[in-house]
Amino acid sequence: MKKNETDAWPDPNQGPNGDPDRDGLTNTVEQELGTDPQRADTDNDGLNDRWESMYSTEAITVGGVVTLFDPLSGNWDCLLLDAGTEEALEDYYDDDETTPSWDDLANSEGKHSCDTVLDTDNDGLPNWLEENYGTDPTSRDSDMDLIDDIVEVSSQLVSIFVGTGEECNVALVQSIDRVAPFQTQDAAWFLGDMDGDGLLNGPSDWDTDGDGMPDGFEYCYSHLVDLTKEQEDNSGLENSMLLDPANASDAYGDWDEDGLNNVEEYMVAESFGPTNFTSPWRVDTDLDQMPDGWESSNGLNPRDGTNGDDDPDRDGWDADGDGAVVYASLVNTVTVIGVDVELDDWVVENQTVARGQITLAGGNKQTVTLGSPVDGYVYDIHVEVGDTIESRLDVWMDIVEPEEQFTNVMEYNARDRDGDGVIDGRSTDPLVADTDGDGLRDGIEVMGWEILVVNVGVQRIIVTSDPGLYDTDADGLSDFVEFSELCDTGSNASNPDTDGDGLGDQAEALSGFTWEGESYFTDACMFDTDNDGLEDGEEVIAGQDNFLTHANNSDTDDDGLKDGNEVLFVPRPFQKPTNPLLNDTDADGMLDGWEMQVKSAEDNTNSHSLWVSASSWSRPGCESSQNNNCLMEPGGYVWQNYLGGFVLEAKYEIWQMNLSGFSIPSNALCDGCSGRWALDPSLDSLPDANYDVDNDSLMNSAEAPDRWNTNPVDDDTDEDELPDGWEVLYSQLALERGLVDNLSIASSGARGVMDPSMQDSDLDGITDGQEDPDRDGLNRSGLVKKYCPGYDDPTNSQCHINPDTPDGVRFYDNLENYTNLEEFQNGTDPVTNDTDGDEWNDGPEVYYQDHDDDGMATGWEYHFEFDPFDSADRMVDTDGDGHVNYCEYKWDTNPRSPLSFPGQGQLCDPFSE
Repeated sequence: MKKNETDAWPDPNQGPNGDPDRDGLTNTVEQELGTDPQRADTDNDGLNDRWESMYSTEAITVGGVVTLFDPLSGNWDCLLLDAGTEEALEDYYDDDETTPSWDDLANSEGKHSCDTVLDTDNDGLPNWLEENYGTDPTSRDSDMDLIDDIVEVSSQLVSIFVGTGEECNVALVQSIDRVAPFQTQDAAWFLGDMDGDGLLNGPSDWDTDGDGMPDGFEYCYSHLVDLTKEQEDNSGLENSMLLDPANASDAYGDWDEDGLNNVEEYMVAESFGPTNFTSPWRVDTDLDQMPDGWESSNGLNPRDGTNGDDDPDRDGWDADGDGAVVYASLVNTVTVIGVDVELDDWVVENQTVARGQITLAGGNKQTVTLGSPVDGYVYDIHVEVGDTIESRLDVWMDIVEPEEQFTNVMEYNARDRDGDGVIDGRSTDPLVADTDGDGLRDGIEVMGWEILVVNVGVQRIIVTSDPGLYDTDADGLSDFVEFSELCDTGSNASNPDTDGDGLGDQAEALSGFTWEGESYFTDACMFDTDNDGLEDGEEVIAGQDNFLTHANNSDTDDDGLKDGNEVLFVPRPFQKPTNPLLNDTDADGMLDGWEMQVKSAEDNTNSHSLWVSASSWSRPGCESSQNNNCLMEPGGYVWQNYLGGFVLEAKYEIWQMNLSGFSIPSNALCDGCSGRWALDPSLDSLPDANYDVDNDSLMNSAEAPDRWNTNPVDDDTDEDELPDGWEVLYSQLALERGLVDNLSIASSGARGVMDPSMQDSDLDGITDGQEDPDRDGLNRSGLVKKYCPGYDDPTNSQCHINPDTPDGVRFYDNLENYTNLEEFQNGTDPVTNDTDGDEWNDGPEVYYQDHDDDGMATGWEYHFEFDPFDSADRMVDTDGDGHVNYCEYKWDTNPRSPLSFPGQGQLCDPFSE
């Protein structure tokens, strides 16, 4: 313990973790190395001890081994400094005005340090200069960013033997001249750290500007001479589209519109090899007719120009049926004794691909061979050694001819199903044989199959389906079922009414015109009996909406959404229809009507329709004018209804929403913007049940009517300043800890001490946010005694904050009640008065924090409207009474009142305390 003011505390710099010489080495490390902890340069060679210890290396000479960069030895006039070397170095240093002279680099004895004056890695930078830049003296490219150190520090035109632009990092026979990457920067810049990563700018930092792209990659694409060549093939490239290794703002443009921003063009190399990054100027770097972004995102190497004709997922098919390997002459049985090929092998016609063994009359065994019926690739092997085959029809393996393959290029072009140049679908996954998981290979869906249709005569037609949709024609039958089970040769999976008879395929396959076995009637005088927006005639046949609905029940599936609003008159824009016969169209556990709920005075409902857009978008039906801009910024916008439209002010900015894992793809319904509804009940919609877009820690499914019945797009449903999920969590904890019981809280209609759908759960007139159920605030009596010692004492007039004044009431009420809102803001437990169990109630513990170390409690600073994160207000005299704020805090006086003075004998020295 400190006894008096003259006692000195131990100096931490002299401890094991201290660094008194500021050379970057702790005393412990200095002891291990044997260096002097009081000198940054133990061997006086002008080089920092830590830097030397990092790059210590051995050089073998005729006279023996020299250990370079030994912080204990300057290697003065070492074996490497022979006469010829010294003469060359003397000429170099004396002729270069930017460097010290040869004599300046000598010690008092006229000797020179090999560690200092040599250029160990022969990169043009002497070792002492490498130390200045923080670079590796044993490597020409210290930071391995694809640029030599000497090029990075150059201030003039440089000649390099590696290509730039589309020839990036390609070794050249003849040098080319290029502007140095940091030519415009002065010497001081190289001693800075623009991205704050602890590495000096330039040759010691792999990514100087911290934008995720190494300096060498950016340097490759920083020259106008290279860009000009690419502009001949891509007129969309502008002269300004140049990368700059000292500009962090250039990472996120997608100049070539290939689906990859600039930093992603480089990050491709993380998957496919260090030099396999793609060009930010070419949509298709390897010129294989597949954009870089599509290739890289689908597991294909965008720098391999030969993979366009590959079919790695083997999703082509034997369309003409001539590639099946069978044992056509089988009499009884055959046992498989050999499979001589593997998947993806190329075979030629009649090549042996499998062997079997049969038993002849008399019991003799005979080996039989099966040959490939065509030239092609082995796509499927259906047998293995030991299997017994009993039928001539059993297919042992499938051979697919080259023209029957569904290649990577074809997978990409699947987005244009009819080949007319108009994108009408999406590309398929080149590494997944069945992209949409409908049981049908992508190649079958795109290349099509022949069916027999009988309507006006007999027709044989080739039909296709969408490889990106489980049920292309949305008729309730998967594409695989229509291909394999309906009709003798399959049905048309792209037409819900294959034979054009007015009844959908599903109705014809499953049949029915009764409604759950009961008949019903409609009003002969009303065209829409149930007032659901659909004419009765529309409902009793699969008309415009392709559904049979109950014409006398406005909500056939009881999902809260009228039948007409499910398909034909959807209550909001940018929305695909839902199924009026399924109350949960997307099978996510949430009713369609609840997911698509809009504001309605008639139904007394608030909107659950939050439009989440990651890009700019235009309001539907809006006409731009001088006073009306239809273009909206990214964010979360509430749709009220078609009468009120969108609320023009975003409810949430992008960063305020919890969009982790919440995919926001390009949406054709909003003219290609990146937007979707927070809750979308439509078939094949993106999942939304397990997301928490309003960031209230309750998943959408937990906010449903059968759970907490809160608004899934409003983080504070009851407007009590507390997030819904936070109220749920601590209401449950209060029950678990026995602080309340269900019977008592249910008396007010609440489901917890903080019901997220009730602003005042206990109906006491105080909102949940302003309640203090665990009573963990500061003691009011103690506060009065502290700030108004003379209260109720006629003999003492001292009172700095009077409890009977409005300001005083506010002060003591504020400090006495550590409210739920404050608990939320400070991350403490609202139903436990001591969250961390340190025997100090949460309210005082939070109040007496001192975030800026200015000697004044954070809570005190908050109340008196000082900045608890700025220590400068310690020495300010806010009320002009001659006393700085720190002393007012120490004396418990009012820093906002010049009439509040310290008591007799109260002293304060803000400079020494």
